[in-house]
Amino acid sequence: MMPGYKEQKYDVAIVGAGMVGISCALWLQRSGKSVCIIDRLPPGESTASGSSCTFADYACIPINSPSLPFQAPGMILRKDSPLAIKWNYIHRMLPWLAQFLANCRPHKVTHIIDALAVILSHAESGLMPLIEDAYATDLIKRRGCLYLYNTAKGYEAARPDIRTRQERGVSLHEISAGEIYDMEPNLEHLFHRGVYFDKAFQFLFPGKLIKRLTAHFVTQGGTFISGNVSEIESSEAENIGIIYGDKTIRADKAVIAAGAHALDLLPWLSGKMPLDTERGYHIMLAGSKTGLNRPVGWAEKGFYMTPLVNQIRIAGTVELGGLQGNYTEQLLSYLEKTAKQALPGLGARESSWLGFRPSMPDALPVIGPSPRDKNIILAFGHQHVGLTLGGITGKIVASLIGGEPTPFDISPYCPQRFQ
Repeated sequence: MMPGYKEQKYDVAIVGAGMVGISCALWLQRSGKSVCIIDRLPPGESTASGSSCTFADYACIPINSPSLPFQAPGMILRKDSPLAIKWNYIHRMLPWLAQFLANCRPHKVTHIIDALAVILSHAESGLMPLIEDAYATDLIKRRGCLYLYNTAKGYEAARPDIRTRQERGVSLHEISAGEIYDMEPNLEHLFHRGVYFDKAFQFLFPGKLIKRLTAHFVTQGGTFISGNVSEIESSEAENIGIIYGDKTIRADKAVIAAGAHALDLLPWLSGKMPLDTERGYHIMLAGSKTGLNRPVGWAEKGFYMTPLVNQIRIAGTVELGGLQGNYTEQLLSYLEKTAKQALPGLGARESSWLGFRPSMPDALPVIGPSPRDKNIILAFGHQHVGLTLGGITGKIVASLIGGEPTPFDISPYCPQRFQ
């Protein structure tokens, strides 16, 4: 148990201390609530800590697309692909996959894009007040983000997505090969064209940011408890009990922001909730002999390259495989081999990481009261953009608990959409 634990009842108890959980805690604390957070991991070790480190306000194009059902089988069978499946888990994912495919229909994809664009347009207003309050602006770097295409065919195929982003207010600039190399002279000359997202920015080690935010939360009177939550006891007539080990926390309200590990608390909390996991990887390569000025995504290859001090983080891929802890070396090798095509000066692999993205089959987060108990707020399923959407999710949750209007219509993200 960490210092600061008190046997007392809180206004709100939050399960999960990743970017979503700590953002909920800070917004609730700002509204005057007494708050505790409980997590099985120390602050800064959540899935968001291993991300591509990008504030991706442009990420309104989901993996779901009308063409994906036809492309996916070939991608899965190739060894040089950013998509893979743990075949020993696939039977458990069949219900999720069926709903995912249903959400690849054109009208469904349009709905997803619209809903993502709205919440992403509010993302910075939800996050920056928390970063500023915690004196953590030194942990972000505003130089935008590049998304590059190495073939004319790939770029032309992406033109509809580029227009879709522009139509929904995303700030971007289409750039030529010459402009790419003016911005990133160390890249190998293999890129055809690209898109520059000028409002995006980089997190300098997301884990450090989450630690900084958590320290600020504790300094302001919040409580962090180390524990693995096994059960939630609730009755709308009484307070909620959050059980971990042989101890119980009591609170008037609870927030479940446990990411993919919310699986352990389902289905009781939410009924028919199709939460599952997209496993993501990163490797850290020595980068002292080369460098980048900002995060760079290689569109056709499905990963980002992000500069972090004297290393480059190569992050991406999607592996369907639940919460299994074993790495797939094929995906790590794919990231390393392909990254060195773009940055030949990269050095040895210095570390590897595997994380679990909490994913809904419609690519939208779940934000709102549990269908089983209005005093339990669900806040998970942010897929690839938990780091980006954590702040605005926290602001929404604080509004719901405080009985205040939410910043915008949140019905597209409601848990009841799966009932």
